[in-house]
Amino acid sequence: MCIGCEKNINVKIQPYQGMLSIQCMLVAGEVPRLYLSQSTGFFSSQITPADLFVPGARVIISSPETRDSLITTMGRDSFYCQDTYFYQGKFQVKQGLTYTMEVSYEGKTYRSTTTVNQLKPKIDQVGYISAFKDIYGEHEGVVVGFTDTPGQVNAYRVEMSRQIDSSARKTETAYKSECNGAHFFTVKEVGRAIYFDTGSGDGRQVSVTVEPTYSHRKGSIAQVYLQAMDPSSARFFDQLDKQKLATSNPFVEPVFLTSNIEGCIGVFGHYIRSKPVQFIYPE
Repeated sequence: MCIGCEKNINVKIQPYQGMLSIQCMLVAGEVPRLYLSQSTGFFSSQITPADLFVPGARVIISSPETRDSLITTMGRDSFYCQDTYFYQGKFQVKQGLTYTMEVSYEGKTYRSTTTVNQLKPKIDQVGYISAFKDIYGEHEGVVVGFTDTPGQVNAYRVEMSRQIDSSARKTETAYKSECNGAHFFTVKEVGRAIYFDTGSGDGRQVSVTVEPTYSHRKGSIAQVYLQAMDPSSARFFDQLDKQKLATSNPFVEPVFLTSNIEGCIGVFGHYIRSKPVQFIYPE
């Protein structure tokens, strides 16, 4: 016999002082894009990208060769049918240069630097497994094999790009896009997990398995990339992944984010993508 009970608990909302959040990852060959938002309390009704975006800031990203003043730009999240806002530059990022970010807002200036020096990784092979287990449960997975770039500290993350329509749902949920119908649109699937090469042998062969973000059909085509990220930024995203796990699992210790931008929550760094490898889902 099973017995259950339910109890209502009144929670007193405590005052919350928001903080500025900055996220900017430079990519060689692309123009800078910086996301600037304001953190909110857990029970806040402001949840859309447009609600959280902070306009009116002065954003400059400079190098020995350029001084780029970023301007407010609007994009579109086709899956969630929402407008997104960010600051975008006009000069392409170059490999080997050191970049300085300055964000000035309400009398405060936030600074950070990064040197774009990660070497481009190379994917050796891409495969598929219908079921694998990790700390989040059992999933299907795309298997990416590569050789660690020797001679430097590396952190890797898998990225996939493909086209879907409104029949695709978010993995392990029933959520589907509601504004595109049968029209196809491009989505990026960025892996949550960060893979560090420290403590396991420089230049070794590596195989990682990632879960697709969206459902797919047999014959669906994806372009698979491997990102090589600077270690400071990789630590931030690794902590972010563990923090997300802690919010859904009461047995996981809380994780605090280590910002590399003094005075705010955020990350300023870089990564470089491998050449894409085409992958066709076998089921």
